[in-house]
Amino acid sequence: MTVSDGYYAEWAGLRRRAQDYGDERDFLREAYTSLGEAFLREGRPLGDDQYGAELEKNLPRIRERIFDAFDAYIQEIGGVRKRLGVSAAVYEAADQAGTLPSSPSGV
Repeated sequence: MTVSDGYYAEWAGLRRRAQDYGDERDFLREAYTSLGEAFLREGRPLGDDQYGAELEKNLPRIRERIFDAFDAYIQEIGGVRKRLGVSAAVYEAADQAGTLPSSPSGV
């Protein structure tokens, strides 16, 4: 545990949280794949009336926006995991060396 000017960082906790975010990212990737498979499986689910026809014209763009947003969220979760891992490595190195390293190694 690193203590400096009234705060401390529990690097093992940061590392656990990084793993949690990695698990969440993996879960979201599976959900993303399942959603894509559902879209393919369902084909034309909007019906054959005028409302269904209108929605079907917009479906490719709607689907694209859904998957773009989903992918952006997955990327952000992955980024949080990575940054938490880097922070954990920096604080762990500080604990072991007594000072902050100039750059984390092995991260």
